[in-house]
Amino acid sequence: MLLAKIKNRAIVYSLRFLTMLVPRKTPDLLMGEGSAVRLCKLIAGIEISKLFLVTDKDLTALGLYTGMVDALEADGVEVVVFDEVEPNPSEAQIQRGVDLMRSRSCDAVLAVGGGSVMDAAKVMAGINSSTRTVAQMEGWFKVRGEVLPLFVVPTTAGTGSEATVAAVVSNPDEKRKYAVLDIRLMPKMAALDTDLMKGLPPHITANTGMDALTHAVEAYVSIICDKDSRQAARQAVKLIFGNLHKAYENGSDVAARDAMAYASYLAGFAFSQAGVGYVHAIAHQFGGRYHVPHGLANAVLLPHVLESSKMAARDRLAELAELIGCTGGSKAAMADAFIDRVKLLSQQVGVPTTLDCIQAGDVESIFEDAQKEAINLYAVPEFFEKPTGESIVRSLMA
Repeated sequence: MLLAKIKNRAIVYSLRFLTMLVPRKTPDLLMGEGSAVRLCKLIAGIEISKLFLVTDKDLTALGLYTGMVDALEADGVEVVVFDEVEPNPSEAQIQRGVDLMRSRSCDAVLAVGGGSVMDAAKVMAGINSSTRTVAQMEGWFKVRGEVLPLFVVPTTAGTGSEATVAAVVSNPDEKRKYAVLDIRLMPKMAALDTDLMKGLPPHITANTGMDALTHAVEAYVSIICDKDSRQAARQAVKLIFGNLHKAYENGSDVAARDAMAYASYLAGFAFSQAGVGYVHAIAHQFGGRYHVPHGLANAVLLPHVLESSKMAARDRLAELAELIGCTGGSKAAMADAFIDRVKLLSQQVGVPTTLDCIQAGDVESIFEDAQKEAINLYAVPEFFEKPTGESIVRSLMA
């Protein structure tokens, strides 16, 4: 474990140094009802003639992006729609999109959807002029050639992909998920339009909201969390605790929806620099093996990972406890109070405590693969020993 820790610290501090050498980018942000159509008007004004719209079939059936297409076409922009993205987008799905995008000579990409749609669109935009396969994009700084301008309209408040340089891809044959990470994948513009989020089912509101909380908390306890990431993570945590239950109870609560959309963006900003941790490392295994939606996997895992990390992350968790109104006690007691509040919020929004897909025979390999991911990518406050990690996975079995 000592050698693994040395390897991890060398990787994460090297990456931290590299990211400090380039200006930190964020998308131009539009917010509020109607902002998606406003974004389309801006796209039409920057000499884009053929736009590749990436989405999923559910949103096509709902006609959720019809107004955007109408606005674009009214201003002379041709729109090519690709709606084959599914949860945990695979290499094959993404490649089909790339093939269509290239065949139609599109000159920009617009993602309308949740995290899977935005991640798929990022890879499509990044691979446009490259001879690489999707699989060859895995890891840091593998984008080559011209990257198409990318615009995003999130339809859930959770992944924060609109504010990150990362995209997650699934390889079903190998039953795993991996990340494509490059500063050139940051979207140019994003619209946080609550008109598109009002109709979200409560369970999706819950899972994506807890996903955003996971991003914020894991970024905050990261050993490379800088001042800007820390500030964004704190603001996101406060907004989520103040608004997720409201949005879950009343999907038409515009103020709560606005707050959650912005919290998701802030949490994405925070983890784009500071990284995530074991919640994501294990959740990616659930997604790759069992096709568990990412937000749900994170939501179920978060309290368990925090319990196992609380000694190493005690001071930071105590700070978050104070932020959301917990009072009194030692730092250890405050850390416990924060974890209790996370558990309570999960319960209030109906997050399950177990996943019925986990197979006992997979527990060892699930944590083994999660450990590799954590060591190679994440600035976690401490590393879990094998018994601890396997215990977390086993505790989620139905």
